[in-house]
Amino acid sequence: MEKQENQPQIINKNKCVDKWFAGYVVAGLIWYFSQGFSKTTTDELVILIIAIGAGFFYHRLKTKIKIKNEVARITITFVILEIIAGGLVGFLTTLL
Repeated sequence: MEKQENQPQIINKNKCVDKWFAGYVVAGLIWYFSQGFSKTTTDELVILIIAIGAGFFYHRLKTKIKIKNEVARITITFVILEIIAGGLVGFLTTLL
């Protein structure tokens, strides 16, 4: 019998990079698009909380969408989060 050499396993590091990077992009874009609403410090705090929350929930929502096409799943997740975040920012900044 031939000896099998222990070959090192190649770990795909891109999965880890993609996992944290996309949430920051979503949060940053929500922060950027919402700067027109920020008139007071309270408005900026509301926008910051919503942007961080959207970045946190990005991967949770993405795993719930059952589409095989990865680009379509990312796009749908982003659009859903942007609509929800835009509605929340608009509603909460007018209340406060």
